[in-house]
Amino acid sequence: MKNLLTELQSKNPRIAVHGIEENLFRRFGRIINYDASALISAAEQIEMPKEGCRYLPDMPELETSEIFPSVQNELRGQGSCQIGMCWGSNSRLNCLEYHRASEHNIAVTEFVLMLAAQQDMEGFDLPENALTAFLVPKGSVIELYATTLHFCPCQVHDNGFKCIVVLPRGTNQPLTGPKPVSGDGRLLWAKDKWLIAHPDAPHVGRGAYPGLHCENFTIGY
Repeated sequence: MKNLLTELQSKNPRIAVHGIEENLFRRFGRIINYDASALISAAEQIEMPKEGCRYLPDMPELETSEIFPSVQNELRGQGSCQIGMCWGSNSRLNCLEYHRASEHNIAVTEFVLMLAAQQDMEGFDLPENALTAFLVPKGSVIELYATTLHFCPCQVHDNGFKCIVVLPRGTNQPLTGPKPVSGDGRLLWAKDKWLIAHPDAPHVGRGAYPGLHCENFTIGY
């Protein structure tokens, strides 16, 4: 894994790429000691998209009676829980999002996450030099804090990536009412999902706020 990190650093000189074992990651999240082997095995059986990437907030293949109780108890503290996945092919930043609760990611494959902190936002905007990339090794279980801006993982192999996503039930589902008119309601994109986009991202054409002022990075590998 150290060799892969070194290679990513050499191929991405315009953005800092770090390991999640470094102290720098503590601002954004933490590594959790949790046996996710059953979840990973189930996710490995799910076919990759023919192109692009997919995200499903909850998946019966992962929310089985053998798996779900452990995830809900140990990762979500017996609170509301859904198990979904983001998987496919992606190399570009495009957007960042945040929630009102922590998100757990389980790396079925290695991938890179580009992260920023809400504390560095200026109103609805994220200034330049506020983004950091992290290599997440296969098998890792991490918690991303509610104040951490994140989005679709970036692949580090030609065969794409798979990332299990654990959140409170209902997160990322379509909105069922008008957006709030105060606070950061302008950024609300889905239930418990606030989104800012790079001006070059296709999401802007669908109404996303163009608040990312850094380069729209592409992760090379």
